[in-house]
Amino acid sequence: MGSARARASDWIKQFRIDDRWAMLLIIALGGLFVSISIGYVYARSITVAGWQLWTWLLTVIVVIGALLMGAGHPPKIVVGNWRWLLVILVAAILLRFVLLETIPGDLHVDEYGVADFSLRHIFAKAGETLNPFRSGPASNPSLYHYLVRLSLLIGGTSITGLRLSSALAGVLAVLATYAMVAVFDNRRTALIGAALMAGYHFHVHWSRIGLNNIWDTLWVPATLALFTWGWKKRWFGGAILAGAAAGLSQYFYPGSRLGLILLLFVMWRLWREDRDSRRMITYGGLMLLVALCVTAPLLLYAIRDPVPFFERTRTVYGWRPDTIMLVTGSPPDRWAYAWHQLWRSVGAYISVPDVTGFYGPGVPLLIGLAAPLFVAGFFWAICKRYFLPVLWITLTVLLGGFILSDPPGSSHYVVAIPAMVWLMAMPLEWLIAQGHPRLVLVLIMLILVTDLVFYFAIYVPGEPRDLIHAFPPLPQL
Repeated sequence: MGSARARASDWIKQFRIDDRWAMLLIIALGGLFVSISIGYVYARSITVAGWQLWTWLLTVIVVIGALLMGAGHPPKIVVGNWRWLLVILVAAILLRFVLLETIPGDLHVDEYGVADFSLRHIFAKAGETLNPFRSGPASNPSLYHYLVRLSLLIGGTSITGLRLSSALAGVLAVLATYAMVAVFDNRRTALIGAALMAGYHFHVHWSRIGLNNIWDTLWVPATLALFTWGWKKRWFGGAILAGAAAGLSQYFYPGSRLGLILLLFVMWRLWREDRDSRRMITYGGLMLLVALCVTAPLLLYAIRDPVPFFERTRTVYGWRPDTIMLVTGSPPDRWAYAWHQLWRSVGAYISVPDVTGFYGPGVPLLIGLAAPLFVAGFFWAICKRYFLPVLWITLTVLLGGFILSDPPGSSHYVVAIPAMVWLMAMPLEWLIAQGHPRLVLVLIMLILVTDLVFYFAIYVPGEPRDLIHAFPPLPQL
């Protein structure tokens, strides 16, 4: 017994910190308390005065800043072929920001709803605004509508103003995906993946409509890249920034929750490599502290008022008796339904078109050379034990298709785009390693031309079926 106590005492002593870190942690814990307090007090309030948002925002900034002070100087960032990356980013900007008013067309009904809701409920009256830490339409967190309101202020109350924030997210997502692939794989594969993502028709489309789905392609790779980069460089700032990204992601589309599962997988893999439990507890604890500070008000709302928070999940759940009977007939056949769900969920990538009007292109997510490269990359990743993109794609099939009604819906697959371009880039990088760089350049150009011609010359002129609504009239308040 005495020996066990001595070992426990030695273990605890390893975590003793100096006064400087103690003060910074006290500041961070104080910020967490403020964030939790705001969430608890206003969890069931529909409207608030507005100071709650600014207090929470400043609290988060103070917590992140305080912890970064203790993390020391960040490691030097090395970007290979930075000129090519700059060209890719410029292309991504042009493909996402130009002619937002007319491409891909008028508003989807959900875009219309987002714009109208933001104008009516976000600081529309003096001294009153929608509680930013609760659910809005379709159970989506309402804080996103504050970003839309800001976008409308900057870009004007127009379709362009509505879509500006999505275009920005799409460009930043290309950079985040490059960083993630560079950290987990190599910079050459990262550059290829970024190039493919910049012109990928599916990502271009969701970057050009004013909905929150596209933010998944920024927050998830950013969280994974920051956490892993900081761990490998032995810089605690990576955990702090990853916690901020993970926390903010919960205020956007629910698909970003998949990123939390991926983060747990990454943490386990990193721990297995180093077996440094003390560092992982400290590193992961810092990330969790920041993430909780950011997301605490929304978490308290979900705990205290779970029905509206989870309403959308229940609505789209596909394994209800009436849904199964609709597909298989009476009596319901669960095995036949399971095969129907599995095939359509997996086939979304290469053979089954999106069934929704959010995109509805009439083609699967990957067309032309992209489809066989994706399949080859998937199995190559398994062979080479790159399990992160494989798990990412598999979880999207399960959570974004198989368990939901009427798959595939493109809105549920947006989160997988970084993993998709990563897998497509793997066979191309292998060809370069085999001495075929010119062939790879030709293949990349063919893929990009196929996607861009399809989107801008075929899909958009074909008048997308659900993008038919004009910008909503300004509310008379």
